[in-house]
Amino acid sequence: MAEKSLMAGNDQKPKVTMSLVTGVSMAVFGSAFQFGYNIAVMNAPAAEILDEFFPCAVRDPSIVMDSPLEVSTVVATVVEATNSSTAVMDAATTAVPITTALFPKCTEAEVEYRDNMYALAVAAFPFAGMFGSLMVAAVVGKFGRRGGLMLNNIISLIAALCLGLAKTIGSYPMIVIGRGIIGIFAGLATGIVPMYISEISPKEWRGAIGVLNQLLITIGILVAQILGLGSLLGNNMMWPILFALTFLPSFFQIVSFPFMPRSPRYLLIDCHKEDSARNVLTRLRGTDDVAGEMDEMRSEAESASKMKAMTLMELIGERSFRWQLITIVAMMIAQQLSGINAVFFYTNKIFSAAGIPEGNPQDLASVMVGAVNVFMTIVSVVVIEKAGRKKLLVGGFAVMIFWCLALTIVLSILLGYEDPTKAGALPYLSIGCVIGYIIGFAIGPGPIPWLIASEFFTQAARPAATTISCIVNWLCNFIIGMSFPSIANATGPYVFLIFMGVCVMITLYLYVVMPETKGKTFGEITAMFAVRNGVSAGGADSGLNVPLKPMNSRADEL
Repeated sequence: MAEKSLMAGNDQKPKVTMSLVTGVSMAVFGSAFQFGYNIAVMNAPAAEILDEFFPCAVRDPSIVMDSPLEVSTVVATVVEATNSSTAVMDAATTAVPITTALFPKCTEAEVEYRDNMYALAVAAFPFAGMFGSLMVAAVVGKFGRRGGLMLNNIISLIAALCLGLAKTIGSYPMIVIGRGIIGIFAGLATGIVPMYISEISPKEWRGAIGVLNQLLITIGILVAQILGLGSLLGNNMMWPILFALTFLPSFFQIVSFPFMPRSPRYLLIDCHKEDSARNVLTRLRGTDDVAGEMDEMRSEAESASKMKAMTLMELIGERSFRWQLITIVAMMIAQQLSGINAVFFYTNKIFSAAGIPEGNPQDLASVMVGAVNVFMTIVSVVVIEKAGRKKLLVGGFAVMIFWCLALTIVLSILLGYEDPTKAGALPYLSIGCVIGYIIGFAIGPGPIPWLIASEFFTQAARPAATTISCIVNWLCNFIIGMSFPSIANATGPYVFLIFMGVCVMITLYLYVVMPETKGKTFGEITAMFAVRNGVSAGGADSGLNVPLKPMNSRADEL
């Protein structure tokens, strides 16, 4: 097939095509949405799950624990179970949750044990995520980007079975195991999805499309918060369904598999199938005029033709990628140690400390936080190609600095009240501070690091770089998930000063070191770091000009 000039290819404006929409939408819904959903799904029904497996008192098994009951219907059982000889209750119209009626106040030892069991299930997710991220390079190298997504769906379905059947089997370890398996899924997804969508996207839209990954994560968080309300699925009867619903995105992704395009960069650079890459690219762009993009991929393929995909240790030792790697690692550390997942994992505990009543007020506050997260990520999608990556990152972390300080002040003032409910509107000001913090995170620090992890590296280095960035992110995620309750107990409201310090350091670093990458090709971005890395513009791949021999093969869409 004859190709037009390079200039003609560069003048062509990108189009919205069915192939691009299908690939991006199914990748982010089938994987990124699930990741977000499972970040937040443990929060709302925590008490119901712990009461099911670790009750603080012997209960009458004849009482069905599926909805609030009138106190009058359970008073006799409660009195008998707690060995009380008398009880005075006004049972005329008062209704209380069954967990309150059947489970009296726990002892300190019981509370500690229940909290530890809950923390175990929460921490299993990020801990397993680290192992999932370790497999990213191997999976995409063996099965490709699209094939890796499909393989990951099998892991998700196994996790859904474990989580959905835990109550039926009567096994809390099944929840921990299920959380671990879905963590492996999420670890793989956080590496494969940004890589896949960046490689099928036109460079003019790569930023906005890359942010869609984070947008679907935030939507997943919000959906989990809404479905976790007690009036929906966050109750004693329905929480297994809440957990098992994680299978739905994987089901839709499996159904759409034949219609999702393969990565043209993977086909040309890794598989040396030029005709297949051109055919896929033509469908993705909606035009035969793909000369410019084919030339850019050929240039990278020629440079990488004598280089196999880098291993983790090779990338760490490669001078031409030194500052890219330092920058992405710093961003991933800051993204987690700025405290974002501590906020999502323990939103209700933060609001309890601020004196906001348990139950619907806390759950609705959590939903409000999730909604703001979604809205501001949508804003990021709209403005990223105009404002650029660097401005949104630096500005977002700066906003988080302010609100971390504000939240510290509000919570420290509340400590002066013996009863926080008597502090007027002050407890609800803590919600405003959390929302302000979320705004800063969602506009840049949330979505952009995942995009940058794919943009900063060439094809040979991208799988290893993505693996390293995911490992660092999940490790910090795990550390925060395990340590936040203890650190918060030790430092009180001043825990957010630690997060603020992290935000200050990364803001200064990014302002000084990071270049703007919007509208740049992968090769141009590598060249931008050449001076700082102390190498020629060609980097590690310079001097390799072995022409790629095209293979006559049609596009493989299987």
